[in-house]
Amino acid sequence: MKSSLIDIILNSEKRKNVLLLLMEGEKSREEIKTSLNVTSTALIPQIKKLKEHGLVIQNGDHYILTNMGKVLVANMLPLLNAVDVFEENSNYWLNRDLSGIPESILKRFGELGNCVIIEPDLNYLFEFPKEFTENIVKSSYVMAFNAYFHPEYPALYSSLAEKGIDVSLVVTAPVHERMEKDYSDDIQKFMTFENTEMFVSNEMTSLATLVTTDRFLFLCFFNKHGQYDHTILMSFDNNALQWSKELFLHFKEKAEIIA
Repeated sequence: MKSSLIDIILNSEKRKNVLLLLMEGEKSREEIKTSLNVTSTALIPQIKKLKEHGLVIQNGDHYILTNMGKVLVANMLPLLNAVDVFEENSNYWLNRDLSGIPESILKRFGELGNCVIIEPDLNYLFEFPKEFTENIVKSSYVMAFNAYFHPEYPALYSSLAEKGIDVSLVVTAPVHERMEKDYSDDIQKFMTFENTEMFVSNEMTSLATLVTTDRFLFLCFFNKHGQYDHTILMSFDNNALQWSKELFLHFKEKAEIIA
């Protein structure tokens, strides 16, 4: 009985890797063997199945994806990338509330790529991790969304602006109220710079903090109980930076600017 295309694509690690490799372009048998570290004995039966199902064609000693193969692999990549993100830190993601991410952006979740999960150190619970402080001052711009108030944020954003870094800030109404009440001097200073802008959002979201720059992504979700547990996600992947920038712009577009 002929296997289904989904079985052919996903039920063999070797076949899957061959397809992903051929997305880069035509490859010879030797190039495939070297790239995937497999023998001819292991490779040839898998390529035969890919050919039989119309996913790969052979041109001499070289192999190429068919048009159908290109379409299927292109659509397979987002799924595989998302699986990689979730599998890498499955315990973390199982306890996160992702409902605040728009569906169009959530579908591209795999673009987060290689993420680093930073667990809270009880001795330094209200201090930013070294990876954050070292990179944010080297950034050319900072886009931040805050639904969780951190006492160091007002002074941090002002100091970044003073260094000439472009800072775009979106905060929820409760965070803005706290800033105005207890940190009015820092906020007024922040608003005096020409390279700053500030917005207030009334959107309900499970996202506690999003800081995205040209260097890194800093992301914190509330857990499924609506609590902030100080667990931080960071990524330095270019695709993750673009993904997070679009997520920030989603919140900014729905927020009201503070003149």
